[in-house]
This record gives sequence, structure tokens and C-alpha cells, in this order.
Amino acid sequence: MELKSIGLTGVGNARQLGGYIGADNRKIKMDRLLRTGKLADALPKDLKRLKETFGLAEVIDFRTSFERDKAPDPEIAGVKNYHVPVLDEENGSMAAAAASGAFTAAEALKYLQSGAMADMYVEIATTPFSQKAYARFFRILLENEQGAVLWHCTAGKDRAGFGSVLVLSALGVERGVILEDYEKTNHYYKDNIKAMEQFLRSKGLGDEAVQAARSTAGAEVKHLVKALDVIDQEYGSMDEYLRSRILLGDEEKNQLRNKYLEN
Repeated sequence: MELKSIGLTGVGNARQLGGYIGADNRKIKMDRLLRTGKLADALPKDLKRLKETFGLAEVIDFRTSFERDKAPDPEIAGVKNYHVPVLDEENGSMAAAAASGAFTAAEALKYLQSGAMADMYVEIATTPFSQKAYARFFRILLENEQGAVLWHCTAGKDRAGFGSVLVLSALGVERGVILEDYEKTNHYYKDNIKAMEQFLRSKGLGDEAVQAARSTAGAEVKHLVKALDVIDQEYGSMDEYLRSRILLGDEEKNQLRNKYLEN
């Protein structure tokens, strides 16, 4: 399994989209489209690598204000940082409440056991607030002239993961490959997932709780598939969703492909 790591020490789930085959059998350009977990713990050598190896130009932070204030991105000279929250923290989003630490431990476990992680993907796919955030994300990608663009949330798997799904889809990557890329989070966080499972078992919790916790520590493909199915059902296709909800028409899609696919 090709992991596409970008070689950062203090940043989780740090990888790129370069090398995947997109439209017209053209590869995604290497070192231009980066996805990671939060940058707050990035080491000086990580920041140097992002600047010198990848020519990092722009960072897009999908987190809530609470997450951002608690673990702010480091300032990187010459790099623009955009705060583009995907979850609506002001209007009752349950996912935003969970991400912002508003739940007690018991409430968080109940939230996870309810199947809410699957519903979160549907939420960010279908709510106008989230759609506008991803539309802005694509505007930034389209306006980028040179250097790498990096997007992240906290773990780099849900909000950043869904953003990656949209980018890969817009660039013409096959859905099976997109699902495989999404699931690679489980390799990067395998130690975290195992430790969480062992902790819950030690507390006497059963399979249901362990599975719920696994879905928040790792990547459950079925949750993403549920959201993709909803997109196909409600909007007709991913292409139509990108056009009508993310404002990526044929002209913008061609611009995106010419910018990030090899000739």
C-alpha cells in the first residue's frame, strides 16, 4: 500500500494526493496537494520541510474556533493561513459540539454509539454551512498560483478527509481509489486505535463501545460511503453536487485539472 507520506514528525496523518491517476489518465502533480492533522505540534524541522521541500504557500484550517484557539497553527513566514470552519458551531451542530469539547466523556460515548459519526459525514455533505466552506476551499485551490496547498482539521481524517474526497473526485480519480485513500488514516493512527480499544476493554466496555470509539479514532469507510450514497441520491451524481453545491462548474473543473494534473 502506497502511503504517500510527506515525512513530518510532529504532525499526524500527513500525506499528499500526488501520484493518483485522474481524468484523461493524467497523474495528480506531486507535492502540491497536502492533507494533514493539526499543525500545532509541528516541529521546527517539519515547518522547514514544508517550506523548503514543498514550497508551502497556503494552509486551510477546517477546525472550529474552539479547536483553533486551543491548538493554534504555527505562523509560517510567507504562508497564508485561512480559517474555513466546516462545522457550524453557532447553530446547534452536534458534530461541532463534539469537536469543540462541549460533551462530557459519557455524552461523547453516547454520541459515538448513536452512529453519529456516519451522520456527521452526511451533515458535512448536505448542510449549506459546510457546503459553503468547501466551496471556499475550492476557490483557494483555484486561486493558488504556485507552491503547495495544505488543508487540515484536528486528526486530518473527517473534515480534511471529506475535503480530499471532493478534490480527488473533481480531479477525476476513481471512487475505489478515493475510498482506499480515505482508509489510509487507519495506518497512520493504528497505535492510537489499538490503545483506545485496550483502554475501553480495561474499563469493562463491550464491542459496541469499542467499535464506536474505533470510528472516531480511525476511518470507517462505511460512513463515507453513506454520505456518497446520499450525494448520489439527492443531487444525482458527484459531478452535479460539485457543480450545484460547491460551485465547481465545467470551466472551474477544467481550471482545477489543468492546475493540479500533469500535462
